[in-house]
Amino acid sequence: MGNMYSLLHSLNDVKKHPCITFFLTKAFPKIQYRHIVFDIDLATTEVPQARIRKDDILPLSIESLLHHSSIEDNAKDIVSLGGLPLIVNLCRHFEDDTDVTIKLVNLLANISVQDGMLHHFFVTGCIGLLAQWKQHPDIRLSVPATRALANLDMDDTPEIKFSSHLHLLHPTMRHVDLPKLDVVFIHGLLGGVFFTWRQRGHEHTSPSILQKSSSSKGGRDIGCNISDERMKEYLGDVTEFKQDEWDMLGSDFEVVLSDCPENANVEGKGPYSYSGCHPSVRQSLEDRKTFSMCWPHDWLPQDCHHLRIIGVNYDSNLSMWTNICPVESITRNLEYRSKELMKKLTQAGLGSRPIVWVAHSMGGLLVKSMLTKASKDGDEQMRGLCDNTKAVVFYSVPHRGSPLVYLTQVAQLLWWPSVEVRELRENYPALLCLHTEFLNLVEKANIEVISFAETKPTHISSLHLQLKFVPTESANPGVGEFFEIPQDHFHICKPNSRQSFLYQKLLHLIQKYLPADE
Repeated sequence: MGNMYSLLHSLNDVKKHPCITFFLTKAFPKIQYRHIVFDIDLATTEVPQARIRKDDILPLSIESLLHHSSIEDNAKDIVSLGGLPLIVNLCRHFEDDTDVTIKLVNLLANISVQDGMLHHFFVTGCIGLLAQWKQHPDIRLSVPATRALANLDMDDTPEIKFSSHLHLLHPTMRHVDLPKLDVVFIHGLLGGVFFTWRQRGHEHTSPSILQKSSSSKGGRDIGCNISDERMKEYLGDVTEFKQDEWDMLGSDFEVVLSDCPENANVEGKGPYSYSGCHPSVRQSLEDRKTFSMCWPHDWLPQDCHHLRIIGVNYDSNLSMWTNICPVESITRNLEYRSKELMKKLTQAGLGSRPIVWVAHSMGGLLVKSMLTKASKDGDEQMRGLCDNTKAVVFYSVPHRGSPLVYLTQVAQLLWWPSVEVRELRENYPALLCLHTEFLNLVEKANIEVISFAETKPTHISSLHLQLKFVPTESANPGVGEFFEIPQDHFHICKPNSRQSFLYQKLLHLIQKYLPADE
């Protein structure tokens, strides 16, 4: 405990940070001052002393260290102050505690970005720990361990670094297939690489049986705005299947197929078959024998070779009442996030080969912001982010804002919406301007766009609300293929199987832009 306190205290002496100061005050009240004052959003808030349980001090100290390592170049100070031997001892102490071990492996991954770390990791035994974690069945351990080892690799790609917030999902082994295409996944509000991109669970994969509304129709009436004949046939099959099931259940109910589009725009096209079979909407109900905690990590490498898959992680909040670093609270706007992410992605070598972006919710706004900035950047490496972009896939992206912001005045007072949420208000001028720039860029750079929209409301348990986060008209960018999927906001990006329309559509797109083998 004393060694951890000494390390945190020394780090705070080298580079003052309010989060460490605050934590030391709470965890070690006999050593630190009894009160601390922060300035947040021009309001001065005094935080009274609150004691921490003795058993929680060490795990929370590790969390504080992890947070500190993700900011600027603080990680190198941890090494210079002798932190690596302490981290190795903590790994042994908490080897049976998965949650704490996840924090420790991410801490080492953050430190590995700094130059000249290979020797330090070798002499302290960190390389052996990372090699063990890399083989762990829990991807929350294996993926950050892979990132750390990739950063320490001085043979294959010494100039490429995966900094905090970037996860290398594939390849996980050296000397596999040389990547010819980069696929980048960016989650939205409250998301994460190992949450947003999970396979949809069994409770959300079966057909939904709902009460039939008086306006529902049977037959093959699928609308007249679809020009592609095969898409019309596909949606007709869906409607016909639902009609058959409805007739079997009775006229008071209907069946909703969770992964089949309910509607599509004029540009909407297939795929119309799964694994080479005749088109059948029943194929999306095939048994899923295994569950994927991260389907881009598990499925895409099986179906496509020569890919590099990167998952972007970033912190976000709905409310300012949640724990937010005072330093980061002013850097959570779209403008700052996109600039910082561009730097990290180019540091990881993005922009040197074709790119396909896959984004959910606010992640799509980040993609648009990065691409429009890159298109005007004078730096050749930055421009590569735009020049090499082939396609963008949007899952319920609020191009014109979200009604999430417009709660009642009482709810807003209790909720205190975060910076991220306030930027998402409907018809927000900055969002509309960004979208206009993006549409111009799509036309100029010939970027393919595919979009999916949610049609079900999302239940917000804390506020006892049913809310459609992104209305159809906001999710429709007005360019490219557009599909309406009967899912809520959090499940729109979670395919139920490798045979589902959601996954197959993305797979076909990636295969389209994957350069052929020479």
